[in-house]
Order: sequence, then C-alpha cells, then structure tokens
Amino acid sequence: MSLRVFIGSSNEKISKQLGQFLIENGFTIVGETRDGFDFLRRVNTMYPDVAIVDYTMRGMSGQEISEVLISEKVCPVIALISTTEMQHFVNLSQEPTFAPLVKPCNKQMLLHTIALLVKTSKSIYKLENEVTTLKKTTDKKVVINKAKKLLMENMELTEEEAHRRIQKQSMDKGMPMIKVAEAIILMYDG
Repeated sequence: MSLRVFIGSSNEKISKQLGQFLIENGFTIVGETRDGFDFLRRVNTMYPDVAIVDYTMRGMSGQEISEVLISEKVCPVIALISTTEMQHFVNLSQEPTFAPLVKPCNKQMLLHTIALLVKTSKSIYKLENEVTTLKKTTDKKVVINKAKKLLMENMELTEEEAHRRIQKQSMDKGMPMIKVAEAIILMYDG
C-alpha cells in the first residue's frame, strides 16, 4: 500500500511538480489545495499518512497549519520553507512528527524525510497505545487490590480468598472483575 500524501501550496507550479514527483516514487496524492483553511478541513477528513505544506498559503500560514496538525496529532507534517521563514518554526523544531525542509529541497532528502516521519509517527502511536493499555491494566489492578483489601478487613479473608471471591462473583454474574471490585468498594467505602 502506498503512502497517502496531502499537499498544500499557494504556488500551483510547486504543487504540481511535487505531486508528480511523489506519484512517480510510489506515493498516492489524496488532495491538494492553496487555501490554509481548506487544507486543515480536508486533512482532518482524509487522514493522510503525511501532509506537506508550503509556508505561504492563503488564509493561514504553513506554520499555523503545522501547529494545528501536530498538536491534534492528525498526521506528520513537512513544511516547505525559505531560510528566512525558519524562525517561525522554533516551537515545532523539537516535535518528532514535524520536519521543515528549506526550498528548493533535495528530492532524496524529501523521500527520506517522509519515510522517517511516517515511521516515527507509527512508533509513537504504538507506544502511546501501549502506555494507555498499561495504564488501564494498572488502574484495574489498583481497584481490584483495594477491593481485596476491603474484603480482607471486613470479612477477615486472606488475600487469596478475597481474590477468589471477586473472581467467583465475576463469573457468577458475568461481569468483569473490575466491575465487581468497584461494587465492593462502593459497598464498603460508599
């Protein structure tokens, strides 16, 4: 499957040349526009693998567009800029899914930058999902341990007995253990 790219540039010639070069290198161009507001609207509905935006756009600058896309984690962004525009991207310079490329950019550098940004973005997404999963698992363990502690204190059970009691109620009622644990906490702490 080829990577999906959305292009934004107020210069039609740059946009067409860039699009043609990317198509020749196996990418799919999912859209292009010259207007910054249209760029954001369309990128937020198409979710491309990467967005390439020129600094000069109608309505919004490439810097404003880049900040929105990066802060909302929509997709990685490559900003095509001149050396004098580099100062506008200081806030984004540390973002792992953002890269400024000075025009005219080297074609091989562009291809490598796209590959790196997409790979980095996928790694970050995977790590964020793992962190979320670990947090949920940890939160469940904390709740279940609190319920076990309450059962141990109020019913004079061992930890193993309290755990088995929660497991049994979970199976008998067809409910997740976390829900049983929450009910026990409500019963004793509520």
